[in-house]
Amino acid sequence: MTPPANGVRLLGHKRRFAESIAQIDTELEYASGPAVAARRDEVVAAARAAYGPSEDFRGVRDAWDAVFPDGVYSAAGLARAKRLA
Repeated sequence: MTPPANGVRLLGHKRRFAESIAQIDTELEYASGPAVAARRDEVVAAARAAYGPSEDFRGVRDAWDAVFPDGVYSAAGLARAKRLA
């Protein structure tokens, strides 16, 4: 696999997933679930722009979808995602 043209280092699905869960958890400490959930599309679009259709992109997307299924915060989803991370 060749690195993306923008020089971003690819880490893989598992590491990006864990990184994203940690970032989501930190954001939830400072903002409500609905406020953080509203950022999903922005964050996933930025990941796609940075990583292209890679495992890294899918790790970010899957983390957000695990914590915010159907766009709504899920404490159970966060707990499950933390165990997987």
